Parts: sequence; structure tokens; C-alpha cells
Amino acid sequence: MYRVVIADDERIIRSGLQVVVDWNGLGFEIVGCAGNGEEALQMLLEHDAHVLLTDIRMPGLSGLQLVQKVHELGLQIDIILLTSYLDLEYARQAVSLGVREYLLKPVDEVALAELLKKIRDERDRQDSSDGARREQQLVSQLRKMIEEEYMNNISLKSLAERLHYNPAYLGRLFRAETGNSFRDELNAYRVRQAAQLLRSSDISIYEVVERVGYHDINYFHRIFLKTYGMSPGKYKSGQRKG
Repeated sequence: MYRVVIADDERIIRSGLQVVVDWNGLGFEIVGCAGNGEEALQMLLEHDAHVLLTDIRMPGLSGLQLVQKVHELGLQIDIILLTSYLDLEYARQAVSLGVREYLLKPVDEVALAELLKKIRDERDRQDSSDGARREQQLVSQLRKMIEEEYMNNISLKSLAERLHYNPAYLGRLFRAETGNSFRDELNAYRVRQAAQLLRSSDISIYEVVERVGYHDINYFHRIFLKTYGMSPGKYKSGQRKG
């Protein structure tokens, strides 16, 4: 549900706006009804609202001044201004402040419902896009952790605990984004590092195994053989001959 705050100095208008459309059915929840701009601003901040439906003229902090405050605070709120008459100067100011729409009273319920559907659909798409971006960033973070900590005793479970995510969720996400399981990716990176050490140094295979984070030399041999088609010893000898 997207959260809505209604602001109007007339109680009958506030009450009417709460029933003029099926808010819940459209995906919205009214979290506050304010009689002035100061109250409305407090409600917007308290409830982290997504939509503000406000009268343009109110005592104290007017609708436009409220919009200015929202603009100054950098709040990502869709704003619908309501007024009893069309004032082009107000309209121009409203547009300059990023107001979404300018509706005349009495509010046309069909027009309001259509506008709310549009806002909902746009926010749904944005939320989906943001979610996909966060997932990509999370996978990138896991890959970076592999690159920086492959030599340590790390696992998907240990990294998930540090990142405060469910390991099963991270595992599914990692496979969906990369096509590989986390363990396969970790093994592949460790083996590549091992091959580099075998090519560029004279250290023993046992030391190589320890340096790249393995504790079972037989398991390392199996992974290396599967990756390069030969044992670590033959790979090292072949590099020397080359």
C-alpha cells in the first residue's frame, strides 16, 4: 500500500476525500488527514508518505508553501493540489515545484481514480526497477567479497550472516544473476588464483592450497583437475617446461 496524507482546512472536504474513491482498492492507504500545512508536513515525515493531496489555500502554511517545504526537504512525494478555482499563476508555481497534478473542486472521482492508478503503476515500476538494482548490487558485493576474502574460511552462510540476509535467498539470487552457485563461483576463483601461484612461484602445492583458502588437499585436487584437465603437479611442471 502506498501511503497518503490529505490536507484541507475544511473538515467536510477532508471527510469527502476519504470516501470519494476506493483508496485501498487502488493500492493506497490514508495515513493522515490534516487541517493545515504544518500538521500535514508532520504527518508526511512521520509516515514516510508517498502521496500528498492538499488544498492550495490553507491558513498558516498554505498548500504551495507546504509543497515548497517538501521540495526543499527532497521528499519523493507525488503531490496533487486541490483548488476551488483555476489560477494560472498558482498553476505555474505548482509545476515549477514538481507538483504532479492540479485538480479543481469538487473533485471528479473518475479523474482522481485515474490519476491514482497512474501514480500507483509508475511507483510499482520504479519499485521493481529499484529492487532489481539492489539485487544486482548485492550479487556484485558477494563477488567482491569472494575476490577479497577467498583465502579465508568463507561460505555463503557466513557472508549471509554478515550481510543480514537469508542464505537460501542469497543462493537463489546469486544463481539467478550469475548462472552459477556461490560455491562454484568461489571454487572457480580460488582455482584461478592457485593456477596463478603455480605459474609464477616456486612454493609447494601444499602451500598453494592453504593460500587460496582450501583445507582439504584432495578436494582441491578434484576441483583443479575438473577445471584444467590435469593435476596441479602436472600443471606446474608444464608451466616450467613452457
